[in-house]
Amino acid sequence: MHCRHCGQQVEAIAAFCPHCGVRPLKSNNYCQACGAATTPEQEMCTSCGSMLKTHRLATEEDAPGLAKAVSCCFPIVGLILYFVWQNERPRAAKAVCQWAVLGVILGSFLYLVSMCAGYTLY
Repeated sequence: MHCRHCGQQVEAIAAFCPHCGVRPLKSNNYCQACGAATTPEQEMCTSCGSMLKTHRLATEEDAPGLAKAVSCCFPIVGLILYFVWQNERPRAAKAVCQWAVLGVILGSFLYLVSMCAGYTLY
């Protein structure tokens, strides 16, 4: 693998490039597969044809915060948010989907407990 910042060869598991000190996939100057020079707008390397990868740290927009709690209380909202966010915010989409499933399980459990106790939820 090549560092996308300096173009030097690095180990595939390297957290930081030993040559320049930058995360190997953080920049957009070189192709990670062949080391050819690239531009920031490129999505595919014109030399080797591989898709250019970038390292993206979790940001505030990926952490849905309140959306998780709403998805737990109202699972249909979590399902809708999952389909809206699945392409542009995959981490947030996965999180709200998990919380929606948790809400369905928790709601079903509470309903069964109340039925066993003789209470109805009318």
